[in-house]
Amino acid sequence: MGRRFVLIGAGQASISAARTLRRNEFDGDIVVIGDEPHIPYQRPPLSKEYLQGEAERDEILAAPEDWFEVEGIELRLGVRATRIDTESLDVDLDDGSRLSADAILIATGGTPRRFAGYGGKAVCYLRTLDDANRIQKALKPDSRVIIVGGGFIGLEIAATARKRGADVTLLEALEVPLERALGLEVGAVCAAVHEENGVRVKTGASVERIEDGDGCVIVTTSGGEAIQGDLIVVGIGIVPNDQIARDSEITVGNGIRVDEFCRTSADGVYAAGDVANHYHPLYDCRLRVEHFDNATRQGAAAAKNMMGTRTEYAEPHWFWSDQYDHSLQYAGHAERWDEIVFRGSVEDRDFTAFYMRDGRVQAAFGLNRGEEVMLAKELIAGRAEVDISALQNDELDFHDIVFGEEEAAGGPEDDAGQAEGDFQFAARSGQVREGTVRRFAVGGLEVAIARYGDQIYALHNLCTHLACHLASGKVEDGGLVCLCHGSIFELTTGIPINPPATRPVKTYPVREVDGRILVNVSA
Repeated sequence: MGRRFVLIGAGQASISAARTLRRNEFDGDIVVIGDEPHIPYQRPPLSKEYLQGEAERDEILAAPEDWFEVEGIELRLGVRATRIDTESLDVDLDDGSRLSADAILIATGGTPRRFAGYGGKAVCYLRTLDDANRIQKALKPDSRVIIVGGGFIGLEIAATARKRGADVTLLEALEVPLERALGLEVGAVCAAVHEENGVRVKTGASVERIEDGDGCVIVTTSGGEAIQGDLIVVGIGIVPNDQIARDSEITVGNGIRVDEFCRTSADGVYAAGDVANHYHPLYDCRLRVEHFDNATRQGAAAAKNMMGTRTEYAEPHWFWSDQYDHSLQYAGHAERWDEIVFRGSVEDRDFTAFYMRDGRVQAAFGLNRGEEVMLAKELIAGRAEVDISALQNDELDFHDIVFGEEEAAGGPEDDAGQAEGDFQFAARSGQVREGTVRRFAVGGLEVAIARYGDQIYALHNLCTHLACHLASGKVEDGGLVCLCHGSIFELTTGIPINPPATRPVKTYPVREVDGRILVNVSA
């Protein structure tokens, strides 16, 4: 009889796990349990494209609706798992049924932290598709929106509300938004970006009370200011949904505690995503991370461990946020730092900030510099000592700072003219190292050329989601990861195996002959 894996929670971590299981030829039963009635969907667009009205429900699904049937994955939606028998690995559901399992993944996410003392309809929270629908309906041009909390969710909603013509006031209890993650100096830049777009940013302003007024709702701050609004959106963090672990006597503490292999205290039970408090070998500490990329990667790592493939989850964390016309990205983890080193122009809103400790990059934040943030992951993972003056020098190729100087992309003119039939010269073999991807121009097209498993692959350089440069991404596990939003494309086919991209990217025939890489872009 085949094995059955039960994935509790129908979010990104579970879908990533299911996808990984099938890609790694697991042929047993997979059951996904979700307490919402909706087909699994992505949460990042809820505060951006979906809330803005630029994306429909079908465009934010975690996988195409027919994918589950094609892959033989059973969905049990609108039902909640309540308890796990850690001896038998049976799972109890709130409809009275019970599922047997050979391994279990808990990926139940979190619930927004609530503001105590007011339960009126004017206060909204954003976590689910239903939440987003409610806010979208209330978010009208010229409506007065008060956002409580200057974290990434609050800032994204503020940007979306402004784009929809709303009057927006943002309240943040700390000195600047994102102070804990980015520090005062960079947090102040993020605040300025919102002020430049018409948001009233009030810092050092915690909420004392919320009460109904005459046709409005009134927020009174710790400083005694009374602010009138039509809609209040509270974004002050989430509480991990670890109740099933508690009821199953699985160890918890700020989420479900897991090791670097995503294992809980119960044999055969794993956890991933927002609910997992995991030990991270790179940082030698415990972290609970609430971001899409973490859910994707940790869910995949958990799936491999469930299959018996020992896989350590130890990569630097990375996340992104789209606000107005800006792309914000962050990689690594820095609870404290000696200094912040800037590369680029803060004034032009085009820079990377490196959080340094003992001469090493602990984390990097980029405003409109996703390629550098992605490359900085290599410095963080390698714990490499870095020349600070090189980091600051925007004239130096950052790729060369990370990997060492090498020949510039493209070859000399005599190489560039060489061809074999329809195959045109793209690069010298040494320019594309194992596990890397670089951008080259071939026949007037930009092509991302990658090497993986000592094979060469060529793909069109633009992601089919929002046209980000794929050559700025990363090669891993037979896929090419887009740096902007985490889409992963198969190197061999260009087919997206991870959202948000849904359309394949074009691939090209490629040859490697006598130390030269040749690509046929006319195929």
